[in-house]
Amino acid sequence: MSLESKIAICAVVVVTVGAGAAAVLGGVIPMSRNTHPPCGELPTTAEATAALTRNQAFATDIEALGKGISVNVGSPCPKGQDRALIQVTYGSKPEREAIDSLLARRDGFGVPMYLVEK
Repeated sequence: MSLESKIAICAVVVVTVGAGAAAVLGGVIPMSRNTHPPCGELPTTAEATAALTRNQAFATDIEALGKGISVNVGSPCPKGQDRALIQVTYGSKPEREAIDSLLARRDGFGVPMYLVEK
């Protein structure tokens, strides 16, 4: 393989990787930030409910960030599994950014939390 071919291949790889990174960072290709542990690793509904009750002031602080924000116990698992987490629902990108900012400065609920856009 000639030197020119190697340079051409490297250039194509660099351009492809750069375009892919720009697409991901620019939002063209969505990358979900909303993940949670597998259902088998989530706390029971009773444990998640108790965590929300213990941290009601924190839930109130989150809900105060926007009209479309709510904090509840939710289950992302199939029906019949007694597994849950704290579900924060929001309605807009600015609300999501406000939630992320608050979460960066505060401790959570002690159980997994899942952010869901309406």
